[in-house]
Amino acid sequence: MTQLATTPNPFDRAPIILSALAISAIGALFYNVLPLYIGAAQDFRSLSNQQIGFISVAFFLGYNLATIWAFFWIRRWNWRWVTLAALPVALLGLLASGYAKSYYLLLLATVIAGGGFAALYGIGTTILADTSNPARWYGVKIAAETAPGAVLLFVIPSVLAPIAGFNATAYGIGIVALLLAPLLFLLPTQGRVELEVNAAADLSETDSADINRTPILTALAATLVFFSAASGMWAFIERMGVSGGFSPERIGMLLSITLVTATSGSLLTAWLGERLGNTRPFYAACGAFIVALLILGASAGFSSFALGTCVLTFAIGMGLPFAIAEVAELDADGRFIILSVPAIGMGAMLGPGLSGMLADAKGFSYVLVAAGVAIVIASMLMRYSSRHAVQKALATA
Repeated sequence: MTQLATTPNPFDRAPIILSALAISAIGALFYNVLPLYIGAAQDFRSLSNQQIGFISVAFFLGYNLATIWAFFWIRRWNWRWVTLAALPVALLGLLASGYAKSYYLLLLATVIAGGGFAALYGIGTTILADTSNPARWYGVKIAAETAPGAVLLFVIPSVLAPIAGFNATAYGIGIVALLLAPLLFLLPTQGRVELEVNAAADLSETDSADINRTPILTALAATLVFFSAASGMWAFIERMGVSGGFSPERIGMLLSITLVTATSGSLLTAWLGERLGNTRPFYAACGAFIVALLILGASAGFSSFALGTCVLTFAIGMGLPFAIAEVAELDADGRFIILSVPAIGMGAMLGPGLSGMLADAKGFSYVLVAAGVAIVIASMLMRYSSRHAVQKALATA
């Protein structure tokens, strides 16, 4: 986002960044353990692939409704009060989904949980957009989000599931959220735009009207399509392993390791920062994603399956923060960055839903093909966004 003043940016301070990382990690917990959750739903509730795909759809329906609404409140409401309300809603909704007596009540409770987690995630994303180097901190953010998920992917099947069954995921997420909650007291009450109201007043209405929205919207579309492919693969990677005859214990350990590889991709993003821009590393991540799909498609044993899954999560961990950082860079007045959260949410809703239908109708090989097509489309959208932004800048220079 374009800086509004030459004074030091208060959002670059460590306590504020720590609070943003903590609230983002809580907001991302469900997504990071999604394969185990929907796998447990299928095992304990005897659901079809399509039905477990719609569990993810339900979560991100609530997620998207909350974050689209956030476009209107994220720069106006007190973030601490929103957090105080959203965190209990998220945890109670997830717990209620575990005790729901019917499939439709499970979906309804999951929608409510999605709305609560989305409000938390949106606040974290907006805070980091207000820093001086969003690309770097988005990389750190994705890495920080995966660490608690990696722990849960190991602990849930081995420790909590034998005790709590289907509710193991809800209990695990609740415990981690409560452990991170003290860092939420460091949250700012509002964003950088409000803190620098005098500088913001210097932006005339003409300046705002001259902002070119087309590259922003195209970059948001690229983020959505990229994450659709990522979510469709991530949601069903555990089921793919099961269909390949691999043991749940080996798959659970692999999923824990893959969140480490996702962290590696995000830390690479943080290290690169703005050195190579946002689009070129994004294209590299898309290329790695395609390579992962080819490995998984040709997988003949656990070793190749594990390699493909690790490359896949590395590509996701690297590509997503650069996509969001590109939106933040193009978003001159800071109003549209919040829409990256529903873009992610819609991708996470569409991907698993479509993958579930494809898996039931055609098999997992078609899921791989669909993910590959989506990645190519995401690359083309980001390319168009980048070129359009450059052409607009040259025309107005």
